[in-house]
Amino acid sequence: MSDPSDMLLTMKKTPSLAQALKTARDKTPQLAAVTVRNVGREVVVEAGPRRWNAESGQTLLDLGAPPGRGSTWLRPVPSRDAHALFARAVALEEAGDADAAGAYAEAVAADPYHADAHVNLGRLLHQRGALREAEAHYVAALVARPTDLTATFNLAVVLEDSGRDDEAIARYREALELSPTLSDACFNLSRLYEKKGEKMAALRHLKDFRRLSAPR
Repeated sequence: MSDPSDMLLTMKKTPSLAQALKTARDKTPQLAAVTVRNVGREVVVEAGPRRWNAESGQTLLDLGAPPGRGSTWLRPVPSRDAHALFARAVALEEAGDADAAGAYAEAVAADPYHADAHVNLGRLLHQRGALREAEAHYVAALVARPTDLTATFNLAVVLEDSGRDDEAIARYREALELSPTLSDACFNLSRLYEKKGEKMAALRHLKDFRRLSAPR
């Protein structure tokens, strides 16, 4: 089989796409990595200068005071039109525009809870070999939408590409729970179990892959 990154699930789209508003720029803007940390009793996700509450998705503003007890140093700020920014990013990607990743980053900055923008940005970063950044965006997508199949499967792939086989197996199994007919997850599980020397598990998943891939 080819590199597992070739099996990334495809981009997500809005029902109707905005027409691309500009041509490719010479350089792609710097993309913000995503981190998750505790601030008092809150779980806060950070993407560059933007912060938001992982549970509510509410965007937060750092007022400059150092974090202490609780999280009073953060205040909500309004977001921009993330839907239009996401639609523009999809249109740019479909046109082969190198600025698509930067446009997805703008959508994430406008709405840090936009799961589809995180998934698509993660996939583009993954294809470029930026594994840690891609993983962060897949995780952020799952914070926003825990049952997202694309984010779950693609996170498994990036974990496998990073050499974290046990974590990858766990995520592939989650993907199969979400979609029991996902043959790619069966194939990748078969390969990973064989790599671990677990022949019976490898054979079981290989049989599932062949059954699901057989012509109907």
